[in-house]
Amino acid sequence: MKPLLLAALFSLMSTLSTAKAGYLHLCPPAQAPAGVPRASLPGAQETVAAASRAQLPGCRAVPLGVDASLVEALHPLPAGERPAATILLYGPAGQGRFAPSNHELPQPDRPDAPPARRLAPLRANLLLEARVRPFGIEERVRVEHGGGKLRLKCAAGRRAAGVLLEGPWQLPLADLQLQASYTASGAFSLEAADAASIAKESAHALGEMAAGTAARNALLPLPAALDRAGWRQFVLLCPENAASLALESLALVPAAARPTARAAWIWERAQWQDEGEALLAWAGREGIRELFIVVPLDGPQVREPARLAAFVRRAGAAGIAVTSVEGDPHMVLPAQRAATVDRVRAYAAYNRAAAPGDRLRAMQFDVEPYLLPGHVLAPGERDREFLAMAHALHAQAGGTRLEFVVPFWWGDKRELLASLAGAADGLAVMDYRTDPDDIIRFAMPFLDWGAAHGKRVHIALEAGPVDAERQRNYVRAGAGEAGELLLAQAGDAQVLVLLRQGVKEAALPRWRLGGERLLDGSATSFHGQRERLRALLPRLERDFGAWPGFGGIALHGWR
Repeated sequence: MKPLLLAALFSLMSTLSTAKAGYLHLCPPAQAPAGVPRASLPGAQETVAAASRAQLPGCRAVPLGVDASLVEALHPLPAGERPAATILLYGPAGQGRFAPSNHELPQPDRPDAPPARRLAPLRANLLLEARVRPFGIEERVRVEHGGGKLRLKCAAGRRAAGVLLEGPWQLPLADLQLQASYTASGAFSLEAADAASIAKESAHALGEMAAGTAARNALLPLPAALDRAGWRQFVLLCPENAASLALESLALVPAAARPTARAAWIWERAQWQDEGEALLAWAGREGIRELFIVVPLDGPQVREPARLAAFVRRAGAAGIAVTSVEGDPHMVLPAQRAATVDRVRAYAAYNRAAAPGDRLRAMQFDVEPYLLPGHVLAPGERDREFLAMAHALHAQAGGTRLEFVVPFWWGDKRELLASLAGAADGLAVMDYRTDPDDIIRFAMPFLDWGAAHGKRVHIALEAGPVDAERQRNYVRAGAGEAGELLLAQAGDAQVLVLLRQGVKEAALPRWRLGGERLLDGSATSFHGQRERLRALLPRLERDFGAWPGFGGIALHGWR
Protein backbone atom coordinates (compact mmCIF):
# COMPACT_ATOMS: atom_id res chain seq x y z
CA MET A 1 0.00 0.00 0.00
CA LYS A 2 1.33 3.43 -0.92
CA PRO A 3 2.58 5.68 1.89
CA LEU A 4 0.18 8.49 0.97
CA LEU A 5 -2.80 6.11 1.13
CA LEU A 6 -1.63 4.74 4.47
CA ALA A 7 -1.33 8.26 5.82
CA ALA A 8 -4.84 9.12 4.61
CA LEU A 9 -6.31 6.01 6.22
CA PHE A 10 -4.50 6.72 9.48
CA SER A 11 -5.81 10.27 9.42
CA LEU A 12 -9.40 9.06 8.83
CA MET A 13 -9.14 6.50 11.63
CA SER A 14 -7.82 9.18 13.97
CA THR A 15 -10.73 11.46 13.03
CA LEU A 16 -13.28 8.70 13.68
CA SER A 17 -11.62 7.88 16.98
CA THR A 18 -11.70 11.54 18.00
CA ALA A 19 -15.32 11.82 16.89
CA LYS A 20 -16.24 9.19 19.46
CA ALA A 21 -14.33 10.94 22.25
CA GLY A 22 -17.07 11.85 24.70
CA TYR A 23 -17.43 11.35 28.44
CA LEU A 24 -19.92 11.93 31.17
CA HIS A 25 -18.21 13.39 34.22
CA LEU A 26 -19.54 13.17 37.75
CA CYS A 27 -18.27 16.24 39.56
CA PRO A 28 -18.88 18.28 42.68
CA PRO A 29 -20.99 21.27 41.54
CA ALA A 30 -18.13 23.75 42.01
CA GLN A 31 -15.77 21.68 39.85
CA ALA A 32 -18.13 20.82 36.99
CA PRO A 33 -16.86 22.29 33.69
CA ALA A 34 -18.58 25.39 32.36
CA GLY A 35 -19.82 25.88 28.81
CA VAL A 36 -20.88 22.23 28.31
CA PRO A 37 -24.21 20.40 28.82
CA ARG A 38 -24.64 19.68 32.53
CA ALA A 39 -27.34 18.82 35.06
CA SER A 40 -27.69 18.19 38.80
CA LEU A 41 -28.22 14.58 39.81
CA PRO A 42 -31.34 13.77 41.88
CA GLY A 43 -30.65 13.38 45.57
CA ALA A 44 -26.88 13.69 45.20
CA GLN A 45 -24.47 16.55 45.70
CA GLU A 46 -23.03 15.96 42.25
CA THR A 47 -23.35 17.39 38.77
CA VAL A 48 -23.12 15.38 35.57
CA ALA A 49 -21.47 17.06 32.56
CA ALA A 50 -20.63 16.01 29.00
CA ALA A 51 -17.11 16.79 27.82
CA SER A 52 -14.56 15.52 25.34
CA ARG A 53 -11.68 15.32 27.84
CA ALA A 54 -11.14 11.96 29.52
CA GLN A 55 -9.97 13.50 32.79
CA LEU A 56 -11.16 16.52 34.73
CA PRO A 57 -9.87 17.48 38.20
CA GLY A 58 -12.03 16.08 40.98
CA CYS A 59 -14.41 14.30 38.58
CA ARG A 60 -15.13 10.68 37.66
CA ALA A 61 -15.42 9.91 33.94
CA VAL A 62 -17.75 7.47 32.19
CA PRO A 63 -17.17 6.80 28.44
CA LEU A 64 -20.13 7.98 26.38
CA GLY A 65 -19.26 6.44 23.01
CA VAL A 66 -20.26 9.49 20.96
CA ASP A 67 -18.61 12.80 20.24
CA ALA A 68 -19.29 15.18 23.13
CA SER A 69 -20.00 17.97 20.64
CA LEU A 70 -23.16 16.07 19.59
CA VAL A 71 -24.65 16.35 23.08
CA GLU A 72 -27.45 18.93 23.26
CA ALA A 73 -28.60 18.42 26.85
CA LEU A 74 -28.56 16.01 29.80
CA HIS A 75 -31.62 15.00 31.81
CA PRO A 76 -31.09 12.72 34.84
CA LEU A 77 -33.87 10.33 35.86
CA PRO A 78 -34.98 9.76 39.46
CA ALA A 79 -33.88 6.53 41.07
CA GLY A 80 -36.12 3.61 40.21
CA GLU A 81 -37.56 5.06 37.00
CA ARG A 82 -37.08 2.90 33.92
CA PRO A 83 -37.83 4.06 30.36
CA ALA A 84 -39.91 1.78 28.16
CA ALA A 85 -40.83 2.12 24.47
CA THR A 86 -41.71 5.83 24.69
CA ILE A 87 -40.08 8.80 26.41
CA LEU A 88 -41.77 12.22 26.57
CA LEU A 89 -39.61 15.24 27.37
CA TYR A 90 -40.88 18.75 28.10
CA GLY A 91 -38.98 22.03 28.04
CA PRO A 92 -39.57 25.77 27.74
CA ALA A 93 -40.53 27.12 24.31
CA GLY A 94 -38.68 29.94 22.63
CA GLN A 95 -35.16 28.65 23.26
CA GLY A 96 -32.80 27.65 20.50
CA ARG A 97 -31.46 24.73 22.52
CA PHE A 98 -33.98 22.25 23.87
CA ALA A 99 -33.48 21.98 27.63
CA PRO A 100 -35.87 19.42 29.18
CA SER A 101 -37.32 20.39 32.54
CA ASN A 102 -39.53 17.34 33.13
CA HIS A 103 -40.48 14.03 31.57
CA GLU A 104 -42.99 11.21 31.35
CA LEU A 105 -42.11 7.54 30.97
CA PRO A 106 -45.27 5.71 29.86
CA GLN A 107 -45.15 2.09 30.95
CA PRO A 108 -46.87 -0.86 29.24
CA ASP A 109 -49.48 -2.80 31.18
CA ARG A 110 -48.12 -5.94 32.79
CA PRO A 111 -49.57 -8.98 31.02
CA ASP A 112 -50.18 -10.71 34.36
CA ALA A 113 -51.69 -7.65 36.06
CA PRO A 114 -55.44 -7.70 36.74
CA PRO A 115 -57.36 -5.08 34.78
CA ALA A 116 -57.41 -1.79 36.66
CA ARG A 117 -60.81 -0.68 37.92
CA ARG A 118 -61.43 3.00 37.38
CA LEU A 119 -64.24 5.34 38.31
CA ALA A 120 -67.14 5.00 35.90
CA PRO A 121 -67.51 8.15 33.79
CA LEU A 122 -70.43 10.53 34.07
CA ARG A 123 -72.95 10.91 31.23
CA ALA A 124 -71.06 8.43 29.01
CA ASN A 125 -72.83 5.45 27.47
CA LEU A 126 -71.63 2.52 29.57
CA LEU A 127 -72.80 0.05 26.92
CA LEU A 128 -69.82 1.01 24.78
CA GLU A 129 -67.44 -0.72 27.21
CA ALA A 130 -69.76 -3.09 29.04
CA ARG A 131 -69.44 -6.85 28.84
CA VAL A 132 -72.83 -8.51 28.44
CA ARG A 133 -73.52 -12.03 29.69
CA PRO A 134 -76.94 -13.70 29.45
CA PHE A 135 -78.10 -15.84 32.36
CA GLY A 136 -81.05 -18.13 33.07
CA ILE A 137 -82.48 -20.72 30.70
CA GLU A 138 -80.44 -20.21 27.54
CA GLU A 139 -83.40 -20.57 25.17
CA ARG A 140 -85.29 -17.83 26.94
CA VAL A 141 -82.83 -14.94 26.28
CA ARG A 142 -81.46 -13.75 22.96
CA VAL A 143 -78.97 -10.87 22.99
CA GLU A 144 -77.44 -8.54 20.40
CA HIS A 145 -74.82 -6.12 21.68
CA GLY A 146 -72.68 -3.74 19.66
CA GLY A 147 -72.07 -0.10 18.86
CA GLY A 148 -73.20 0.99 22.31
CA LYS A 149 -76.66 -0.56 21.91
CA LEU A 150 -78.27 -3.64 23.43
CA ARG A 151 -81.15 -5.67 21.93
CA LEU A 152 -82.81 -8.18 24.20
CA LYS A 153 -85.58 -10.68 23.40
CA CYS A 154 -87.05 -12.71 26.22
CA ALA A 155 -89.33 -15.71 25.84
CA ALA A 156 -92.07 -16.24 28.43
CA GLY A 157 -91.06 -18.01 31.62
CA ARG A 158 -91.19 -17.82 35.41
CA ARG A 159 -87.56 -18.52 36.21
CA ALA A 160 -85.21 -15.52 36.48
CA ALA A 161 -83.45 -14.69 33.24
CA GLY A 162 -81.79 -11.66 31.69
CA VAL A 163 -78.30 -10.25 31.20
CA LEU A 164 -75.42 -9.15 33.43
CA LEU A 165 -73.73 -5.86 32.47
CA GLU A 166 -70.15 -5.72 33.73
CA GLY A 167 -67.31 -3.27 33.20
CA PRO A 168 -63.86 -2.19 34.46
CA TRP A 169 -65.33 0.34 36.90
CA GLN A 170 -66.18 1.19 40.42
CA LEU A 171 -69.04 3.60 40.96
CA PRO A 172 -68.36 7.15 42.21
CA LEU A 173 -69.38 8.15 45.74
CA ALA A 174 -71.83 10.74 44.45
CA ASP A 175 -75.58 11.13 44.40
CA LEU A 176 -76.14 9.48 41.01
CA GLN A 177 -78.89 7.97 38.92
CA LEU A 178 -78.72 5.38 36.19
CA GLN A 179 -80.30 6.85 33.06
CA ALA A 180 -81.67 4.31 30.59
CA SER A 181 -82.84 5.37 27.12
CA TYR A 182 -84.95 2.60 25.60
CA THR A 183 -88.09 1.23 24.00
CA ALA A 184 -89.68 -1.93 25.38
CA SER A 185 -92.70 -4.15 24.80
CA GLY A 186 -92.72 -5.26 28.44
CA ALA A 187 -91.55 -4.12 31.87
CA PHE A 188 -87.85 -4.86 32.51
CA SER A 189 -86.22 -4.47 35.94
CA LEU A 190 -82.73 -3.23 36.77
CA GLU A 191 -80.66 -4.22 39.78
CA ALA A 192 -77.10 -3.51 40.93
CA ALA A 193 -74.87 -6.08 42.60
CA ASP A 194 -71.75 -5.52 44.68
CA ALA A 195 -69.29 -8.09 45.99
CA ALA A 196 -71.24 -8.55 49.23
CA SER A 197 -74.61 -9.03 47.56
CA ILE A 198 -73.17 -11.45 45.01
CA ALA A 199 -71.84 -13.55 47.89
CA LYS A 200 -75.42 -13.70 49.19
CA GLU A 201 -76.83 -14.36 45.70
CA SER A 202 -78.85 -11.15 45.87
CA ALA A 203 -78.79 -7.62 44.40
CA HIS A 204 -79.99 -4.09 45.11
CA ALA A 205 -83.15 -3.09 43.25
CA LEU A 206 -82.87 0.09 41.17
CA GLY A 207 -86.29 0.24 39.52
CA GLU A 208 -88.25 -0.66 36.43
CA MET A 209 -88.16 0.28 32.77
CA ALA A 210 -91.84 0.38 31.89
CA ALA A 211 -93.27 -0.79 28.56
CA GLY A 212 -93.75 1.77 25.82
CA THR A 213 -93.59 1.87 22.05
CA ALA A 214 -92.11 5.38 22.04
CA ALA A 215 -88.56 6.13 23.15
CA ARG A 216 -88.42 6.60 26.91
CA ASN A 217 -85.94 7.65 29.59
CA ALA A 218 -85.85 5.99 33.00
CA LEU A 219 -83.95 7.65 35.87
CA LEU A 220 -83.13 5.03 38.50
CA PRO A 221 -81.35 6.29 41.67
CA LEU A 222 -78.44 4.23 42.93
CA PRO A 223 -79.39 2.88 46.37
CA ALA A 224 -77.48 4.14 49.40
CA ALA A 225 -76.78 0.56 50.52
CA LEU A 226 -74.85 -0.25 47.34
CA ASP A 227 -71.08 -0.52 47.93
CA ARG A 228 -69.79 1.70 45.13
CA ALA A 229 -66.19 0.49 45.27
CA GLY A 230 -67.39 -3.10 45.42
CA TRP A 231 -69.82 -2.78 42.50
CA ARG A 232 -69.57 -5.71 40.13
CA GLN A 233 -72.52 -5.62 37.73
CA PHE A 234 -75.91 -4.32 36.73
CA VAL A 235 -78.59 -6.98 36.34
CA LEU A 236 -81.24 -6.55 33.66
CA LEU A 237 -84.20 -8.88 34.32
CA CYS A 238 -86.72 -10.15 31.78
CA PRO A 239 -90.42 -10.04 32.66
CA GLU A 240 -92.34 -13.32 32.95
CA ASN A 241 -94.18 -12.66 29.69
CA ALA A 242 -92.48 -12.57 26.31
CA ALA A 243 -90.99 -9.13 25.68
CA SER A 244 -88.27 -7.26 23.83
CA LEU A 245 -86.06 -4.34 24.82
CA ALA A 246 -83.99 -1.96 22.72
CA LEU A 247 -81.59 -0.22 25.11
CA GLU A 248 -80.04 2.73 23.32
CA SER A 249 -77.80 3.93 26.13
CA LEU A 250 -77.12 3.47 29.82
CA ALA A 251 -75.35 6.29 31.67
CA LEU A 252 -74.61 7.57 35.16
CA VAL A 253 -75.94 11.10 35.66
CA PRO A 254 -75.92 13.34 38.75
CA ALA A 255 -79.11 13.61 40.75
CA ALA A 256 -80.17 17.02 42.07
CA ALA A 257 -76.98 19.00 42.70
CA ARG A 258 -76.27 20.82 45.94
CA PRO A 259 -75.78 24.59 45.80
CA THR A 260 -72.11 25.52 45.56
CA ALA A 261 -70.04 28.70 45.74
CA ARG A 262 -67.04 29.83 43.73
CA ALA A 263 -63.68 30.86 45.14
CA ALA A 264 -60.71 32.79 43.77
CA TRP A 265 -57.04 33.26 44.64
CA ILE A 266 -55.83 36.82 45.29
CA TRP A 267 -52.03 36.77 45.42
CA GLU A 268 -51.40 40.53 45.63
CA ARG A 269 -51.71 41.72 49.23
CA ALA A 270 -52.57 45.26 48.17
CA GLN A 271 -55.83 44.05 46.64
CA TRP A 272 -57.33 43.33 50.06
CA GLN A 273 -55.21 45.64 52.19
CA ASP A 274 -55.59 48.84 50.13
CA GLU A 275 -58.38 48.07 47.65
CA GLY A 276 -60.65 45.91 49.77
CA GLU A 277 -63.94 47.52 48.76
CA ALA A 278 -63.16 47.17 45.05
CA LEU A 279 -62.11 43.55 45.58
CA LEU A 280 -65.33 42.69 47.41
CA ALA A 281 -67.44 44.45 44.78
CA TRP A 282 -65.67 42.44 42.04
CA ALA A 283 -66.19 39.20 43.98
CA GLY A 284 -69.88 39.96 44.32
CA ARG A 285 -70.27 40.55 40.58
CA GLU A 286 -68.43 37.32 39.79
CA GLY A 287 -70.35 35.17 42.25
CA ILE A 288 -67.20 34.58 44.32
CA ARG A 289 -68.05 33.50 47.86
CA GLU A 290 -64.57 32.75 49.16
CA LEU A 291 -61.27 34.57 48.70
CA PHE A 292 -57.86 32.96 49.23
CA ILE A 293 -55.61 35.86 50.29
CA VAL A 294 -51.95 36.25 51.29
CA VAL A 295 -51.63 37.39 54.90
CA PRO A 296 -48.32 38.96 56.02
CA LEU A 297 -46.77 37.36 59.09
CA ASP A 298 -44.08 38.24 61.61
CA GLY A 299 -42.79 34.86 62.71
CA PRO A 300 -45.55 33.05 64.64
CA GLN A 301 -48.00 35.95 64.55
CA VAL A 302 -50.12 37.83 62.03
CA ARG A 303 -48.86 41.29 61.14
CA GLU A 304 -51.53 43.96 61.60
CA PRO A 305 -54.26 41.65 62.93
CA ALA A 306 -56.74 44.55 63.27
CA ARG A 307 -56.40 45.29 59.56
CA LEU A 308 -57.05 41.65 58.66
CA ALA A 309 -60.02 41.49 61.05
CA ALA A 310 -61.60 44.57 59.48
CA PHE A 311 -61.37 43.07 55.99
CA VAL A 312 -62.69 39.66 57.07
CA ARG A 313 -65.58 41.42 58.81
CA ARG A 314 -66.46 43.47 55.71
CA ALA A 315 -66.19 40.36 53.53
CA GLY A 316 -68.46 38.42 55.87
CA ALA A 317 -71.07 41.14 55.69
CA ALA A 318 -71.02 40.68 51.90
CA GLY A 319 -71.42 36.89 52.25
CA ILE A 320 -67.78 36.17 51.38
CA ALA A 321 -65.49 33.93 53.46
CA VAL A 322 -61.74 34.55 53.70
CA THR A 323 -59.00 31.90 53.77
CA SER A 324 -55.29 32.60 54.08
CA VAL A 325 -53.02 31.06 51.45
CA GLU A 326 -49.32 30.79 51.05
CA GLY A 327 -46.77 28.31 49.96
CA ASP A 328 -43.30 27.61 48.71
CA PRO A 329 -41.84 24.27 47.60
CA HIS A 330 -39.04 24.69 50.15
CA MET A 331 -41.58 24.40 52.98
CA VAL A 332 -41.45 20.64 52.46
CA LEU A 333 -37.78 20.48 53.47
CA PRO A 334 -37.05 19.26 57.01
CA ALA A 335 -34.82 22.29 57.57
CA GLN A 336 -37.84 24.56 56.93
CA ARG A 337 -40.27 22.57 59.08
CA ALA A 338 -40.06 24.73 62.20
CA ALA A 339 -40.54 27.99 60.29
CA THR A 340 -43.48 26.52 58.39
CA VAL A 341 -45.10 25.30 61.61
CA ASP A 342 -44.71 28.83 62.99
CA ARG A 343 -46.93 30.06 60.17
CA VAL A 344 -49.70 27.68 61.17
CA ARG A 345 -49.34 28.82 64.77
CA ALA A 346 -49.74 32.42 63.62
CA TYR A 347 -53.08 31.77 61.89
CA ALA A 348 -54.33 29.60 64.73
CA ALA A 349 -53.41 32.29 67.28
CA TYR A 350 -55.16 34.95 65.21
CA ASN A 351 -58.36 32.92 65.04
CA ARG A 352 -58.30 32.19 68.77
CA ALA A 353 -58.03 35.88 69.57
CA ALA A 354 -60.47 37.14 66.92
CA ALA A 355 -64.20 37.66 67.34
CA PRO A 356 -66.29 35.03 65.49
CA GLY A 357 -67.05 37.39 62.59
CA ASP A 358 -63.37 38.29 62.17
CA ARG A 359 -61.99 34.76 61.83
CA LEU A 360 -60.39 33.15 58.80
CA ARG A 361 -62.44 30.31 57.39
CA ALA A 362 -59.31 28.20 56.90
CA MET A 363 -55.58 28.31 56.19
CA GLN A 364 -54.38 26.90 52.90
CA PHE A 365 -50.88 25.75 51.93
CA ASP A 366 -49.80 25.59 48.27
CA VAL A 367 -46.43 23.85 48.60
CA GLU A 368 -45.91 21.82 45.37
CA PRO A 369 -42.77 19.85 46.38
CA TYR A 370 -42.35 18.43 42.86
CA LEU A 371 -41.10 21.85 41.74
CA LEU A 372 -37.88 21.37 43.72
CA PRO A 373 -34.90 20.21 41.67
CA GLY A 374 -33.69 16.72 42.37
CA HIS A 375 -30.46 17.85 44.01
CA VAL A 376 -32.47 19.80 46.62
CA LEU A 377 -34.90 16.97 47.42
CA ALA A 378 -34.78 13.57 45.76
CA PRO A 379 -38.04 12.76 43.93
CA GLY A 380 -38.39 9.55 45.91
CA GLU A 381 -38.47 11.54 49.16
CA ARG A 382 -41.03 14.18 48.14
CA ASP A 383 -44.19 12.34 49.16
CA ARG A 384 -42.76 11.31 52.52
CA GLU A 385 -41.57 14.82 53.38
CA PHE A 386 -44.84 16.37 52.19
CA LEU A 387 -46.82 14.10 54.50
CA ALA A 388 -44.44 14.75 57.38
CA MET A 389 -44.93 18.48 56.85
CA ALA A 390 -48.72 18.13 56.57
CA HIS A 391 -49.02 16.19 59.83
CA ALA A 392 -46.69 18.62 61.63
CA LEU A 393 -48.88 21.53 60.51
CA HIS A 394 -52.06 19.71 61.51
CA ALA A 395 -50.69 19.15 65.02
CA GLN A 396 -50.42 22.92 65.51
CA ALA A 397 -53.58 24.03 63.67
CA GLY A 398 -55.45 24.53 66.94
CA GLY A 399 -58.88 23.88 65.47
CA THR A 400 -58.48 26.17 62.45
CA ARG A 401 -59.23 24.32 59.22
CA LEU A 402 -56.09 23.29 57.33
CA GLU A 403 -56.26 22.76 53.58
CA PHE A 404 -53.68 21.89 50.92
CA VAL A 405 -53.39 22.63 47.22
CA VAL A 406 -52.51 19.52 45.18
CA PRO A 407 -52.12 18.73 41.46
CA PHE A 408 -54.69 16.61 39.62
CA TRP A 409 -52.11 13.96 38.79
CA TRP A 410 -51.90 13.05 42.48
CA GLY A 411 -55.23 11.29 41.90
CA ASP A 412 -53.25 8.06 41.41
CA LYS A 413 -51.34 8.49 44.70
CA ARG A 414 -53.74 6.50 46.83
CA GLU A 415 -51.39 5.92 49.76
CA LEU A 416 -50.44 9.61 49.91
CA LEU A 417 -54.07 10.74 49.81
CA ALA A 418 -55.10 8.18 52.43
CA SER A 419 -52.44 9.49 54.80
CA LEU A 420 -53.22 13.11 53.94
CA ALA A 421 -56.81 12.56 55.10
CA GLY A 422 -55.46 12.45 58.66
CA ALA A 423 -53.92 15.92 58.35
CA ALA A 424 -56.07 17.88 55.89
CA ASP A 425 -59.53 19.30 56.38
CA GLY A 426 -59.79 19.87 52.65
CA LEU A 427 -58.03 20.09 49.30
CA ALA A 428 -57.96 22.47 46.38
CA VAL A 429 -57.17 20.37 43.31
CA MET A 430 -55.32 22.12 40.49
CA ASP A 431 -57.39 20.53 37.73
CA TYR A 432 -55.68 22.68 35.13
CA ARG A 433 -57.25 21.44 31.92
CA THR A 434 -59.72 23.05 29.51
CA ASP A 435 -61.39 19.97 28.01
CA PRO A 436 -64.59 19.39 30.05
CA ASP A 437 -64.26 15.59 29.95
CA ASP A 438 -60.68 15.82 31.25
CA ILE A 439 -61.69 18.24 33.99
CA ILE A 440 -64.42 15.91 35.23
CA ARG A 441 -62.32 12.76 34.92
CA PHE A 442 -59.38 14.22 36.85
CA ALA A 443 -61.65 15.71 39.53
CA MET A 444 -63.59 12.54 40.36
CA PRO A 445 -60.92 10.68 42.42
CA PHE A 446 -60.54 13.71 44.71
CA LEU A 447 -64.28 14.24 45.05
CA ASP A 448 -64.55 10.57 46.00
CA TRP A 449 -61.73 11.13 48.52
CA GLY A 450 -63.70 14.00 50.03
CA ALA A 451 -66.87 11.90 50.21
CA ALA A 452 -65.05 8.95 51.78
CA HIS A 453 -63.29 11.03 54.45
CA GLY A 454 -65.81 13.81 55.07
CA LYS A 455 -63.54 16.53 53.64
CA ARG A 456 -64.14 19.65 51.57
CA VAL A 457 -62.72 19.63 48.03
CA HIS A 458 -62.39 22.61 45.70
CA ILE A 459 -61.79 21.90 42.01
CA ALA A 460 -59.52 24.63 40.66
CA LEU A 461 -59.29 25.88 37.08
CA GLU A 462 -56.64 28.12 35.57
CA ALA A 463 -57.59 31.37 33.82
CA GLY A 464 -54.24 33.15 33.82
CA PRO A 465 -51.41 33.10 31.27
CA VAL A 466 -49.40 29.88 31.03
CA ASP A 467 -45.94 29.65 29.50
CA ALA A 468 -45.77 27.61 26.33
CA GLU A 469 -43.55 24.54 26.30
CA ARG A 470 -42.16 22.10 23.78
CA GLN A 471 -42.84 18.38 23.94
CA ARG A 472 -40.54 15.85 22.32
CA ASN A 473 -41.69 12.28 21.74
CA TYR A 474 -38.93 9.67 21.55
CA VAL A 475 -39.53 6.05 20.44
CA ARG A 476 -37.22 3.11 21.10
CA ALA A 477 -34.95 2.71 18.08
CA GLY A 478 -34.89 -0.61 16.28
CA ALA A 479 -31.82 -2.48 15.09
CA GLY A 480 -29.96 -0.34 12.57
CA GLU A 481 -32.02 2.78 13.36
CA ALA A 482 -30.34 6.02 14.37
CA GLY A 483 -31.30 7.48 17.72
CA GLU A 484 -31.18 11.05 19.02
CA LEU A 485 -31.55 10.05 22.69
CA LEU A 486 -29.27 7.75 24.67
CA LEU A 487 -29.63 6.25 28.15
CA ALA A 488 -26.33 6.34 30.03
CA GLN A 489 -25.35 5.15 33.47
CA ALA A 490 -23.39 7.71 35.50
CA GLY A 491 -22.46 6.23 38.85
CA ASP A 492 -25.75 5.22 40.47
CA ALA A 493 -27.80 7.55 38.28
CA GLN A 494 -29.39 7.09 34.88
CA VAL A 495 -29.03 10.03 32.52
CA LEU A 496 -30.88 10.75 29.28
CA VAL A 497 -28.41 12.16 26.75
CA LEU A 498 -30.04 14.30 24.05
CA LEU A 499 -28.10 14.48 20.79
CA ARG A 500 -28.18 17.08 18.04
CA GLN A 501 -28.30 14.33 15.41
CA GLY A 502 -29.04 10.63 15.33
CA VAL A 503 -26.34 8.01 15.75
CA LYS A 504 -26.44 4.30 14.95
CA GLU A 505 -23.11 3.13 16.30
CA ALA A 506 -23.67 3.98 19.99
CA ALA A 507 -23.51 0.96 22.27
CA LEU A 508 -25.93 2.61 24.71
CA PRO A 509 -29.71 2.05 24.49
CA ARG A 510 -31.15 4.63 22.11
CA TRP A 511 -34.48 6.21 21.16
CA ARG A 512 -35.29 8.06 17.95
CA LEU A 513 -37.12 11.38 17.82
CA GLY A 514 -40.70 10.63 16.83
CA GLY A 515 -41.91 14.21 16.79
CA GLU A 516 -42.00 17.57 18.50
CA ARG A 517 -44.93 19.86 19.17
CA LEU A 518 -45.64 23.17 20.85
CA LEU A 519 -47.98 23.11 23.84
CA ASP A 520 -49.29 26.67 23.86
CA GLY A 521 -51.20 26.47 27.15
CA SER A 522 -54.67 26.31 25.58
CA ALA A 523 -55.13 22.79 26.96
CA THR A 524 -54.21 24.02 30.44
CA SER A 525 -55.61 27.52 30.89
CA PHE A 526 -58.77 29.41 29.93
CA HIS A 527 -56.67 32.54 29.43
CA GLY A 528 -58.23 34.34 26.48
CA GLN A 529 -61.29 32.03 26.72
CA ARG A 530 -63.16 33.65 29.60
CA GLU A 531 -66.58 33.51 28.02
CA ARG A 532 -66.11 29.83 27.28
CA LEU A 533 -65.24 29.26 30.94
CA ARG A 534 -68.24 31.28 32.11
CA ALA A 535 -70.51 29.09 30.00
CA LEU A 536 -68.87 25.89 31.25
CA LEU A 537 -68.93 26.64 34.99
CA PRO A 538 -72.66 25.91 35.57
CA ARG A 539 -72.34 22.49 33.93
CA LEU A 540 -69.31 21.57 36.02
CA GLU A 541 -70.98 22.82 39.19
CA ARG A 542 -74.07 20.72 38.48
CA ASP A 543 -72.00 17.60 38.02
CA PHE A 544 -69.58 18.17 40.90
CA GLY A 545 -72.44 19.18 43.18
CA ALA A 546 -73.53 15.54 43.26
CA TRP A 547 -70.62 14.87 45.66
CA PRO A 548 -71.31 15.80 49.29
CA GLY A 549 -67.85 17.30 49.90
CA PHE A 550 -67.65 19.53 46.83
CA GLY A 551 -66.65 22.99 48.05
CA GLY A 552 -67.01 24.80 44.74
CA ILE A 553 -64.93 25.80 41.73
CA ALA A 554 -61.80 27.78 42.61
CA LEU A 555 -60.48 30.12 39.93
CA HIS A 556 -56.80 30.94 39.55
CA GLY A 557 -55.78 34.01 37.56
CA TRP A 558 -59.38 35.17 37.34
CA ARG A 559 -58.68 38.73 38.55
